[in-house]
Amino acid sequence: MFEIPVSASLQSNDDYFCIILQWHLKILFLVEQKNLVLELIMELENRGKCLNCGFEPTGDFCASCGQSSTVSRITIKETWDHFLSSAFSFEGPLLYTIKQLILSPGAVFREFVGGRRKQYYKPVAFFILTSALYIIVRAIIGFNPLEGAIDPKIDQSTNEVMRNIGVASRFMVDNINNIMFFLVFSLALVFKMFYSKRYNLAEYASMGFYITGIYIQVGILFMLFSQFVFRINNGYQLIFLIFYVIYCTRSLIAESSFLSYLKYVLIALFGILLYMIFGFGFSYLWVSVF
Repeated sequence: MFEIPVSASLQSNDDYFCIILQWHLKILFLVEQKNLVLELIMELENRGKCLNCGFEPTGDFCASCGQSSTVSRITIKETWDHFLSSAFSFEGPLLYTIKQLILSPGAVFREFVGGRRKQYYKPVAFFILTSALYIIVRAIIGFNPLEGAIDPKIDQSTNEVMRNIGVASRFMVDNINNIMFFLVFSLALVFKMFYSKRYNLAEYASMGFYITGIYIQVGILFMLFSQFVFRINNGYQLIFLIFYVIYCTRSLIAESSFLSYLKYVLIALFGILLYMIFGFGFSYLWVSVF
């Protein structure tokens, strides 16, 4: 504590100023001590409570916001674990979602739309992850999907339309992660056209994201095989997409009549046709204008 000379003589202004200064310092000191005490009290009161929302957790996680009840300093290992957990969900649904989309895609669609979503990887995130993986793998191995697919005469043609076709094809491949959105919404539109009362357009779009994600994963396998074994015609990947859309639609609708199978085939064909029209049309328009 500060010692205040109460019996000091006030013979000069300097003495008076010193006394006032000492009192100010004493007050500041007491206020600071009070703040420290209050902070300590608050820390003791909050001990055992969630640091995120203040709710008192009853287990390993807060029942209010879901944050872990034990929070430590951020480390490189923790950051890496969180990345793997968020991006690939090794703690949960990624591998399970892929498995179910192969074995029973209709069940995935019905359960996700019906509200049982915890066990499945979210459709948009699934699409983004597979698209990113495709781009990364293609860049690493230096794969060119259009190698030998475009006649060199097109690039040398004096016809502007023919040149734009070649440029648009390359643009479509180079921006496949964005162009694939057209496949998602083409499938959603066709699903809605044939089965308008079952689900809304957004729910059909979630199915489109799942279907497109699997299509991209198969494309990665085709790409690796073509690069390191022997070249596979791009048409086979398109054939796979047709049959997979039919398979998914049959699994979802679960009807076995001849008319139903005809609808399944038409959904696949019209969906892919719309995708080609929208995707290539957008690419051609882009390269023609810009």
